[in-house]
Amino acid sequence: MDGPVDLRIQAYTPARIFSLEEANALLPSVSEIFRRMDPKLVRLRELQDLIEDSEAYWGSKGETMPPNERVAYARLLDELHDARASLDTDMNELAILGCEVKDVNSGLVDFPGIVEGHLSYLCWQRGETSIANWHTLEGGFAGRRPLKA
Repeated sequence: MDGPVDLRIQAYTPARIFSLEEANALLPSVSEIFRRMDPKLVRLRELQDLIEDSEAYWGSKGETMPPNERVAYARLLDELHDARASLDTDMNELAILGCEVKDVNSGLVDFPGIVEGHLSYLCWQRGETSIANWHTLEGGFAGRRPLKA
């Protein structure tokens, strides 16, 4: 063997390909899931900050913590685990709908679709009333282009 072997058997094929109408019809559900995720994401960041502060003060795993601090630290870790599990459930719900979350914090979501005869992404960002942009599979958000009417 002279070089690296390409182990990809076939090109990317999404589980579902959306028409623009189908993708737009899912936006209320997608928006509701994001609204549900908002307080969880805020709490997750708070927990991460609290844990980092505690570890910075007491050591990376809190080895020198007094017992009462160790109990509080353990509770934070448990809550962090629960928050991540809850967010994973929400992300799975979005995946079941067939969309691909590209950035959970900005609410950037792609729906596989056909644009100009090619497999592409119908691109939506939270706050937009409908899907008005698309990009190639490789293009990403920076490559967004308006859909033709």
